[in-house]
Amino acid sequence: MSKDISRRSFLKGAAASVASVAAMGLVGAPVLASAEEAWDVETEVLVVGAGGTGVCAAAEAAGAGAKVLVLEKAGLIGGSTNLSGGVMQAAGTKYQKEFTKYQDDTPENHAAVWIKEGEGLVDEELVKDLANGAPDHIDWLADTCGIKWTSIYGHCHIPYVEDEIMADRIHVYENGGASGGGVIYVQAVWKVCQERGVEILMNTEATKLIQDENGVVVGVVAVQDGKECRIKATKGVILCTASVDQNRELAKRLNPQMYYDLDNGVCLSVSTDTGDGIRMGMEIGADVAGFGGCIDFCGKTGFGTDNRTPNFPSFIVNQQGLRFVCEDTTYAYHYRAIYQQSVALDGHTYMIFGTSSVTSSEAVASGYAPWPDVETADAEVEAGTLFKGETIEELAEAIGVPAANLKLQLDLWNSNAEAGEDPQFGRKTGIEPITGPFYAYQNVAYNLGALGGLRINTNAEVLDVNGNVIPHLYAGGLNAGGWIGPYYPGSGTALIGTVHWGRKAGAAAAAN
Repeated sequence: MSKDISRRSFLKGAAASVASVAAMGLVGAPVLASAEEAWDVETEVLVVGAGGTGVCAAAEAAGAGAKVLVLEKAGLIGGSTNLSGGVMQAAGTKYQKEFTKYQDDTPENHAAVWIKEGEGLVDEELVKDLANGAPDHIDWLADTCGIKWTSIYGHCHIPYVEDEIMADRIHVYENGGASGGGVIYVQAVWKVCQERGVEILMNTEATKLIQDENGVVVGVVAVQDGKECRIKATKGVILCTASVDQNRELAKRLNPQMYYDLDNGVCLSVSTDTGDGIRMGMEIGADVAGFGGCIDFCGKTGFGTDNRTPNFPSFIVNQQGLRFVCEDTTYAYHYRAIYQQSVALDGHTYMIFGTSSVTSSEAVASGYAPWPDVETADAEVEAGTLFKGETIEELAEAIGVPAANLKLQLDLWNSNAEAGEDPQFGRKTGIEPITGPFYAYQNVAYNLGALGGLRINTNAEVLDVNGNVIPHLYAGGLNAGGWIGPYYPGSGTALIGTVHWGRKAGAAAAAN
């Protein structure tokens, strides 16, 4: 049997196997190009998705001399990257030396933190590659794209990560750092794309990958204005379509926390983040990695988002009225625990605080408190967004948790707070006694997307389930998985990942 016939038979078998999966509504059958394929559009590098990853991939590929076409499902570029603060993590940069006390930080320490946060579930080579590449990307964004870096801060501690390898690494650019700041980053890179001749088709949705008889990805099927077209890519296709944020069926199968959040939280990702790139990759046998966590945070308080603002005196309890997590650790760490407790006990979790908390010395000194005074808190009680009890027992009844447990937890908190310590979970800020009347806030996850995507190598090439490269197929950003662990490891990780994996994919595809 010839190699060509054997390969063709394998592809037909793979199509039949994937078709059985398609019957479950997950993915469909692959598309094979015929020898007489009639292409509607041709390019060299085809980028699917114009978020942060996509524009970086396009800029890099075009800079290497390739003809580049971008497909964007929506009517504007940026996607969910637009909604971010635009901050990015990197270690050992000249800006870190300028703006912080960390003069000798290294990418090796940075990688060590990310790997530790990965809890044994990340691809360490991907993490090291990202950490080592990050400083160059910070310079590239400044020197090539005109980004002006203005400050740096750090993310909150994690109980099991050594302080010695932690540092302030979150780079902030001019007019960035708050929700919506990501637009500045996207537009800066897109300007470079335009200068390099990158073309784009808006309102165009890629629906299928097309392979030749040897398994090489040669293009995509796309839909624009209800009409199907076939787009040829002679050098490669780069998938940059985020994770399964707004796809209930894929989330249910691949990322239970994301699925839970779609019913019980507030998903902030754009509606077009439906896992298209992941689905298309799986259709042709791509492996997946890194599923399980989300970019979750408390939209009400912002607790744990960075190390500049202490948590105010409060603690979080489960449906049994007991603490279960360090509350002032980085946000996605404690929101993973909130999700796990909510599912395990089939109930809500609550932030418990007292009248004393809203005027706590530490919160007042920081100039920040989620409820600045008793009048504000009582107004929210009237509105139904807070619960209140004159005694801790009354509060327990209001939120439906065992009063004895909640009283026991409060007494333990106050006893430890008198000594200024938290031997239970290692909290560092807001450790002050809590006195009543008492309040409870039901925790709600604000979600900026799912973690997990197609499995890649350090060239951003997509791998199949046996670890083999799928020729001419690349993925980056949160369309790719394995470089972030079971919870989001702090602000600025995702966006530096969009730059890194986008640029690496663009360079690799252009070199074909």
